[in-house]
Amino acid sequence: TAPGHACVYTGTTPADNGIISNDWFDRTSGKTIYCVSDSSVQPVGTVANAGKMSPQRLLSTTITDELKFATNNRSKVIAVALKDRGAILPGGHTANAAYWHDPSTNNWVSSSYYMDKLPEWVDKFNSRKIPDSLTSKPWELLYGPEKYTQSNADDNRYEGSFKGETSPVFPHHLEVIKNKDPELIRRTPLGNTYTLEFAKQALVSEKLGQHEDVDFMAVSLSSTDYVGHQFGINSMEIEDTYYRLDIDLATFILFLDAHVGKGNYLLFLTADHGAAANPELNEDHGIPSGVFNETLQKDSLKKALYNRFGSDDLMLFSDAYGIFLNHRLIESKGISYNEVENFCLSFVLGFKGVRCALSASMLQGNDYREGISRLIQRGYNRQRSADICIQLEPGWIDWSLKTGTSHGSPYAYDTHVPLLFFGWGVKKGTAFQPTSVCDIAPTIASFLRIQEPSGTVGHTLLPFLSK
Repeated sequence: TAPGHACVYTGTTPADNGIISNDWFDRTSGKTIYCVSDSSVQPVGTVANAGKMSPQRLLSTTITDELKFATNNRSKVIAVALKDRGAILPGGHTANAAYWHDPSTNNWVSSSYYMDKLPEWVDKFNSRKIPDSLTSKPWELLYGPEKYTQSNADDNRYEGSFKGETSPVFPHHLEVIKNKDPELIRRTPLGNTYTLEFAKQALVSEKLGQHEDVDFMAVSLSSTDYVGHQFGINSMEIEDTYYRLDIDLATFILFLDAHVGKGNYLLFLTADHGAAANPELNEDHGIPSGVFNETLQKDSLKKALYNRFGSDDLMLFSDAYGIFLNHRLIESKGISYNEVENFCLSFVLGFKGVRCALSASMLQGNDYREGISRLIQRGYNRQRSADICIQLEPGWIDWSLKTGTSHGSPYAYDTHVPLLFFGWGVKKGTAFQPTSVCDIAPTIASFLRIQEPSGTVGHTLLPFLSK
């Protein structure tokens, strides 16, 4: 590792490969567990529960942890994202700091896992109230409407409106509606601008890239997700968001050139998912799709379990992606777990919108080598995953609204994401062979000549390496 180099990650939360997830259902407590919540820590920079977060539930090391190990803790790791998990998980267990956005204060905050109080530079940055200034004028199209060739007409029934608006059309008068939604900055491309401005200040204030050892900054850009959920992937809003993100990234790269030095940093950019088209939009174009009715599934399965086994409490939790069974109750009643498991599996497979389902026994007893079964198995964790793992048909989503969209499938529209490497040690060129976000960590480890993270399942992308 060359002295003075910085390693910068820009993207969204890395895919979990069974190591982490946004949340999971805990059978012991009977509650859904948020992936970064931690009641043992105190909020820093806020009094809200939004500050009670840490990486305590992360099961493996990360590339940032391995970098700290390799340099005997001399490397600095700073992680930044509007979403808490978008900062905490890429930052790993040993980050010097992770910062995320608290909507209740519209400030950057952290937790006592990392520090006792915010650094002075963070307080000064927060005092500038940048979200207020960014949302003090309307969100208008960056270019003329003719530029937006990948979008539907602006006024349509597939998109969701902001609180306080009557229709989802430009211009969006943020200055009028900003007091109605504390998360408004996240739901516009201005959230990316705000995040990268804070990242710039963090890089300067923490002197990243100015040390003898490699430093690492993880930046997750969350607003593309928020805009996509609300307006869908065919909206002028999401296209405008990416036009603006392109400018924000260019500005950030020029900033790195000036403050770290061109050729003195390695940057990679990716995403954790794509998204489906709005189901009603698909249907209007003759494409099979739908919205899964998880309430109907839950209620009908609960009734079926009662009719078959004489108890309506054998299922603890269910949604469109999984069913959690009450192991203790099943055992106490002397009922065969495998019989309950197989009954639920057969029931779910007959439900409209379900393409396939795999039981815990199947996932633990088989080695799937390809297809959707392989992907489900790679995301399966015996302690945290459902007893029945469900996959919906292509084009189907689990969504409570008719507008906007969601994600979470193994299909190309969800899993085909960009992966770019730029800067120090990278050969110019394009690779077309199948790759995975799982390959990023071992590739960065090869760049830096350090150990791969303990949960690594990917491979080094050799074509990218020049050193």
